[in-house]
Amino acid sequence: MKFSLLSAASVGVLCAAMSAAALDPIVIKGSKFFNEKTGEQFFFKGMAYQPRAGFKGETMDPLADTVGCKRDIEVFKDLGINSIRVYEVDYTKNHDTCMKLLEDAGIYLMLDMPSPKYSINRKEPYWDHDMMSHWTAKVDAFSKYPNLIAWLAGNEVANDVETTPSAAFVKAAIRDMKAYLKKKGHKTPVGYADNDDMHI
Repeated sequence: MKFSLLSAASVGVLCAAMSAAALDPIVIKGSKFFNEKTGEQFFFKGMAYQPRAGFKGETMDPLADTVGCKRDIEVFKDLGINSIRVYEVDYTKNHDTCMKLLEDAGIYLMLDMPSPKYSINRKEPYWDHDMMSHWTAKVDAFSKYPNLIAWLAGNEVANDVETTPSAAFVKAAIRDMKAYLKKKGHKTPVGYADNDDMHI
C-alpha cells in the first residue's frame, strides 16, 4: 500500500522518525512534509490503529475508548512512533480525551473520511450528497484537534483493472472534500491510500 496526497507526490509512512517539536503544525512543500515552525523535514513513523478485540457496538472507534487509549498510548511511546492512522470512528462520540493524550505524547492522527457504510464501493461506485454529508460531519468533529495531520478519502478502492472506473468517484470525492475544507478554513491535506499494482 502507498499513501499519496492529491497535492503532493506519493509519501510513504515508513520513514525513519524525526520528532516534531511539541506538535508544531506540519505543512507540505513539494512532495515532502515539513515542520512549519522549525523548517525541518517531518518523517512519519507510524502504524495503523484499529483494535477490534472486545469491541461492542456498530462502529469501531478506538479514539472514543479512553481506557484503551491510555493503555495503548503508553505502548506507542515505547515504540517511539509519531503518528497513527485510524480507519473508523463514530463522529457523534466525544474524542477529546484520547486526542489530548495523543497530542501530549507527540502523536499525530491520520484519519479516514469514509466508513464501512459510507464509502465508495469499487464494484458499484457512486458519490452523492448523502455520503458527503457523513464525511463532512466527521471533518467538523475532528478538525478542531491540532494533531490531526491528514485526511484519507479512500483505501485501495481500485484494486484491479476491472475496478479502475471507481477512481473517478474517488477523485470527485477528494475534489469536493478539499473544497469543503477550504470553505471551512482548514488546511489539512486530503490523501488516498493507493494500491501497489503496476497494472492499474
